[in-house]
Formats: sequence, C-alpha cells, structure tokens
Amino acid sequence: MALTLTVPAGTFHLSGNPIRVNITGASAPAGSSGYMVLLKVTSVDGLLLGGPFIDAKTPVSGAAAFDVSGYVDQPLDKLFEWPLAGGVNPYSAQTFDINFTAGERYIDSNGDLQEPWGEASATHYVVKGGVSFNELGRMYDDSSSFYAEFVTATKFLTRQPSSQIVHPYQPVKLWLLAPANGSHDLKIKGYYDNGTSYTYSSTNTYYKDILHEINCMPYHADAVNLALVKAGAKMTHYEVWVDGLTSKFTFTIDTNYQRFENCTFLFAANSLGGVDVIWLSGEVEEGFNTETILASKPWPATGTKKDRTTVVSSRVGTRTWKISPGYKPVAENRALADILLTRQAWLVTGTGAYNGGTIYPVTIVNAQSLLANTMNDIHDLPFEFEEGHQNPYL
Repeated sequence: MALTLTVPAGTFHLSGNPIRVNITGASAPAGSSGYMVLLKVTSVDGLLLGGPFIDAKTPVSGAAAFDVSGYVDQPLDKLFEWPLAGGVNPYSAQTFDINFTAGERYIDSNGDLQEPWGEASATHYVVKGGVSFNELGRMYDDSSSFYAEFVTATKFLTRQPSSQIVHPYQPVKLWLLAPANGSHDLKIKGYYDNGTSYTYSSTNTYYKDILHEINCMPYHADAVNLALVKAGAKMTHYEVWVDGLTSKFTFTIDTNYQRFENCTFLFAANSLGGVDVIWLSGEVEEGFNTETILASKPWPATGTKKDRTTVVSSRVGTRTWKISPGYKPVAENRALADILLTRQAWLVTGTGAYNGGTIYPVTIVNAQSLLANTMNDIHDLPFEFEEGHQNPYL
C-alpha cells in the first residue's frame, strides 16, 4: 500500500465548512475486486461522539477526495467565563482533536476480504464555527484558509472591528488559537485624558491545541493602575494585544455612558469559535409569553358553580426582550450580522457595574434587520430575544 494522505487547508479547521482530505496513490492489487479507498477519522481526545468514523470511495485515476465535516460538526456547549475571575483562560474541551488514517478495502484473489491501514496522520484541530460561502470562495481564489488567516497569522477570533466603542465595565473578550506552544505577554494599555498611560503585562502560556479566552477589561486586570478614574483623570481608551502574536485591538470608552437609558450585555458565540460581548445601551422592552395545554373532564354529578370541565394540564412561560443596542458606527453594526446567526447567546440584564447583573440563556429571534444605510453614519438595530427556557414556575 503506497497511499498518500494530504489535507490542503492545514491543521486547524472550522466544523461547519468542508474539511477536505485527499488520498492519492490508490491501485487495486492484481486479481482483486471491489477495490475502495478508506478514510478513518479518529477522535484523539475522545470528545467526538460515535467515532471512529470510516468513509469509503471508489478511486478515480488513483485518487479519492473526502469531506469529513459531517462527522465533526457536532453540537458543542460554548464555555466562557462570567462573572470575570481570570485573565487568560484555556479551554481544552472547546476544540476537537482528530487524526486521519488512509486505508484500502478489497476482495483478494483468494476471495478473502482485505482491509489494510496506513499510519495515522498528525493531529488536526477542529473549532465549532464556519464562514460564509462567499468567504469560502474568496479563500479558494486566494489559495487561503481559516488556518492561514487566523491561526498562522494569529488573528483574534472575531468578526467585530479592531476598533470599538465600549462601556467602562463591558466584559470585553478576545479569543485566540496559537500556531505553536509558547509563552507570550498579554498587554493591556490604558490611556487617560491627562496624557498619561499605563501598560499592564501578564505572561501566559499559549497552547497549540487549546482555545484561549482573554478577558480584556482594564479594571479587571488591574483595578489600581488601570482604574477608570485615576488622580482625577479619566481613561479614554485602551489597547489589547499579545506580544509576538497578535495585532492591537482598540476600545474607546464612552465616558458619557450614564446618559444611556439602560445597560445590557449580550454574550454570543461567534462564527470563528469565540464569544463576542456586545453592549446594548438603548431602550428595553420586557415581555412574558405563555403557552397553555387544556384537558377536559366530565361534569361531576354533584357539580356546583365553582366546578369546571376544562383544566390546565400544563402552562409554561418564557421571558422576552426587545432591546436597542444604541447607535453604533457602520462597521460595528455590520459586524452584528455574525451575532444574528449565533445558535448560543446569553443576556446579562441589570448590569452597568463591575461583574453585575443577571444572566439568561436566550435565543435571538430577529427575522429581518437593517445593518446599514448609506445616508446615515450611525445606526440602531433592535434585537429581539426569547429566554432559553419554558418555565413552569416563575
């Protein structure tokens, strides 16, 4: 057996997009029949359910191409830290570690079934997420991939712009996949309106096979040296980066945040494996939807005016919200399209203070949303939410 296995997109993949595995060098042994090329997908860390998975194809001109995304795009409960406690948090169970093995299956000249296997490939890493078909086409045209653009280039895993306007106590998070194991310094640099600045530095080990959550709030990192108000000076903005790995993200603090009607934070799993935190500063409408199941019972022989023939056998309720995020720049508003596609989201209401508020799992139920209008510089995109529970009790 002289099969060659290659994975064109590199070693990191998004589960929701095609993951191509090519096998070449296939040749049926003399006198054999029913020859097929096999591909085995094995869970190295044991997180994938149902494996190992084996696919089979008849080779064409000695080659067979497989797409294994259907095996690895399994449900995954998103993990993140709230309330904030740590700085850089590694999550080993948020990536699927897998490998591939090429094999053959055929009936030999003696009529016996043969199924020889080659050596397992190096480990590959799969992150829950995906990119649009248009983005896939662009990557194909550019001979690029998620691995090249986000892992090798060490970009933060978000579609949000690298410059954002934030609440002073917004629990901003950035997420990172490192291309190799190594120690690097997380930097958070705060700037004040009196011209001074302070840089917080924390050395952390980043691992190749682990998704890293970075809590970026300056006050959380260093409540003394990165206080929102220090010696009468207000922090105006801050920058976050990992030395030797990433570029900078800049967060401008809205120091007039108290003029807004409310403060709500939306945590949403994004399409690249991270969790974005969006500040919703506008009007909040709260509702409560109920569903009722009725059953009938016979009229009793001694029935009175208080008796009934329909009874409530089940009744559940769900909280609802319609919340305006407040007016945001076009770049931030367009990036909200990624949030509208999320399958996992959480709402923190009654916040505005450090680690304050109540968190609810929610579903975003928006059907149509206006992201931008060329006649306006800032826009307001109301979100509609339903609680992720049907509560039999309040």
